[in-house]
Amino acid sequence: MALSLMLGEAGFTRHVHTTAKVAIEQQGGAFQFSRIHLETEAEAPGISQEKFREQGEAAKCSCPVSRALAGTPITLTTHLTEI
Repeated sequence: MALSLMLGEAGFTRHVHTTAKVAIEQQGGAFQFSRIHLETEAEAPGISQEKFREQGEAAKCSCPVSRALAGTPITLTTHLTEI
């Protein structure tokens, strides 16, 4: 949601879709998130792949959920779709 807001405010976005793949492992007798990978694609006319990646990384860092899960490594892959 943070990325969609950032792209929308910059006038770029039409559609953003993100899928999260979460790894859960047992550590010390309890299960916890060990890593998260985000796959984000967007239809965003007028933005370069590099700028889109930069916006995605900025959104990941400022997102309340990412901040709440700060102890878990989070990676991001971005893709622009053709219009």
